[in-house]
Amino acid sequence: MPVTTPNPFNEDTPLDRPSPEGGNPFLEDEMEGKREPLGSDAKRRGTLEKIANLSPFWKGGKSFLGVLGAPEKRRGRRKSEDVSLLSLGRKKDIAEEDGGVPGGGVKRLSFLWLGGPTGNRSQRESLVEVVQERNEVVREPDKVREPLSVLEILRLIQQRDLCSADQHIIELEAECDGQASPAGLKSPGRQAKDVALLYEALMKEMWAVVEESLNNKGKHVKLDEVIGVIQQEEAREGPPGPKNMRSQWVNAVGCSVEQRLKKSLEGKMGSLPSQADRVKRTVVEDLTTVKNHLVCAYPRDFEVFRIYLSAFHRSTAEWLSAAAQRSVETNDIYFILDFNSNIYCRDVLSRQEISPLINPSELGPLLSREMRTALEQQYTNLVQNRVSQRLEEELRVEQERWNHDFHNDEFVSNFSTRIIQIMKPHVDRAPLINEGFGMMVSHTCLVCFLEFLQSFHKTVERFYSEQDVLADSTDSFICRITNIVNCCPPFREFVTRMVLLDKTQGDELLRQAEGTLDRIVGLGTRGICDLVLHGLKPFFRKLLGRRWLSNSEACDGIVSGLAECAVTLRRLSPGPYQATVSELHRRVLLEYVRPLIQGKMSCTASRTRKKVASKLREENRHIVQIFSKLESPQATLDQVIPRLTEILVLEDTASIQMEVGMLVSDFPDFRKRHLFSLLDVRGLWDPSERHQILGVLHDLEGADAIPPCRGAVGFFSDISITHDTHCINVSLSRASQFGRRTLSRLSRRRRITSNHVGGGLPPGEEDTQL
Repeated sequence: MPVTTPNPFNEDTPLDRPSPEGGNPFLEDEMEGKREPLGSDAKRRGTLEKIANLSPFWKGGKSFLGVLGAPEKRRGRRKSEDVSLLSLGRKKDIAEEDGGVPGGGVKRLSFLWLGGPTGNRSQRESLVEVVQERNEVVREPDKVREPLSVLEILRLIQQRDLCSADQHIIELEAECDGQASPAGLKSPGRQAKDVALLYEALMKEMWAVVEESLNNKGKHVKLDEVIGVIQQEEAREGPPGPKNMRSQWVNAVGCSVEQRLKKSLEGKMGSLPSQADRVKRTVVEDLTTVKNHLVCAYPRDFEVFRIYLSAFHRSTAEWLSAAAQRSVETNDIYFILDFNSNIYCRDVLSRQEISPLINPSELGPLLSREMRTALEQQYTNLVQNRVSQRLEEELRVEQERWNHDFHNDEFVSNFSTRIIQIMKPHVDRAPLINEGFGMMVSHTCLVCFLEFLQSFHKTVERFYSEQDVLADSTDSFICRITNIVNCCPPFREFVTRMVLLDKTQGDELLRQAEGTLDRIVGLGTRGICDLVLHGLKPFFRKLLGRRWLSNSEACDGIVSGLAECAVTLRRLSPGPYQATVSELHRRVLLEYVRPLIQGKMSCTASRTRKKVASKLREENRHIVQIFSKLESPQATLDQVIPRLTEILVLEDTASIQMEVGMLVSDFPDFRKRHLFSLLDVRGLWDPSERHQILGVLHDLEGADAIPPCRGAVGFFSDISITHDTHCINVSLSRASQFGRRTLSRLSRRRRITSNHVGGGLPPGEEDTQL
């Protein structure tokens, strides 16, 4: 019986025969349809992706069509508590977010069985038509940027994507302020705290970039992000408020500069000058870096060089003020004042690399006026105490040296150099700070030096009074006096220099100092002259004696003694040397003139007067020669003996009057008693002639314009007259004859008596009667 093939489209025909592939494809489709409808998105998506080759659109677990077909759901922003959960490695359950998507949990078919050519083809064609219609209707909506979570913004900050992070923080802040708040926001206080923390982290990273910009020369990629954030914040509407980025950037620059200076001084304190060197080097190098690299990185309106310069200036001023509060030594205080006035401007602001961009007048001084005044006063007090103490110590040491017996070549004192060196550094460098400070220090040193000179004068007086001149060696004593006197010219010069700086009270202090120095030089000059004349005293005793006219022993001894002292006198300084030679010249001539004025000899006879005058002129020439070799400045003293000899030998009253007038003109201390005594020596007893000669002296003393004194002021005033001469109105011719006869008789008797008794004059006496 033939087998009839059943009709598959017949409803009565059983479809239990297996298909050639081993099953009924329609039955499988029906069973599959029970799990997933044929028209579902998942079925179409699986089929189209495999057949239409749409698999490249697969992304992240959902296909491109699946995304299009899924209903859109906006997820909420993570809060700050999410950050803590994620930092501990936990994840929130996101099943709610993944659930609800159509076809999300259905397994897709890898292929599709076709049950028949007609029915399967029509089904496949219908599916393609449905997908094409859907693709024509559904369009991709505009992609909306979802807000980032706090953690994601923080990651942007850590990655130094600062501009993007700031933009998200601005959006978050807007949500917090209620401008774009989502419906699900439940804790605005928490979100405001998140904004504050994010801003804090943002600015911390920004200022770190600013601090690193000084080190990374030429590499400022992230610096653009900082500038962008500042400009982005400034572009917001409303006042800057607490987040004024520009001012905070200025503060950050100041903090970075302060840290740079601290780092340069860290662990390397040392002395104050060494610290200053490191500060100067750091400031110059960093400002050069700012000029070469940072100025071009910032916009012009930031004025970056001016900001950095002000920051370095302020930090340097703080360092200097701190150093001033610690310093108590004079050198440190002066260095601080010098750094403030000179060093900083010279070594930092005037450097060729950065000086074109700097205006020092805009910066001002490093130290305030009050602190500078306090430091100047403190320095002046320290200098006064220190200088006074050291001057006393040096004077005590020098006095101990005077008490030792030094020979000429061994005792060379540098006392004046040591004294001046104590004050000279302070006087020289103080005006370099400013003129007022120089005047203060000069006045202080001048007062200290004046007190020292007074002590020095008393010490010299005590030294002279304690010395036994006769017992001591003349050369040794003169050598000590020479060292003492030689200190005065350097002292005088130094005082004059200090007075030029102290214009307020310098003149009065100069007069006091010069008076003290003159007294010290006078003590030394008198001491040297006393020693020299003490050796010449035996020769002075023979002057104007009986044997003086017949020999030159006295004059030769005086000249040779003066020549021997010339070597010792040459060791004096120019000033004391001239004073000593002038005094010695005056006193030697006084030894000649004194016996003549005091009437030690009588020259009543014209012949005797001529002999005495001739002898005096001859010896005066020798005295003039020796003092000319000694370079005596008292040339007028050479005329005193010639004037007196002219008065002795002249017979004409008018000529005598002329000589008297010239003598008074050169020596104003020539008085009436000196003239009377001289007229008595020459034997001029006529009252009328004496009155005429005396009239010249009266006229010169009463004249309105007396010529200035050109000679030694105290020459004739040092010659004392022991008796007064009185004119007696008697016949001079008779009196003279009577006197001559009486004296001749007495002299003959005396000579006869002495020849019988002693056989001559005692060896120690000199006959002074001519």
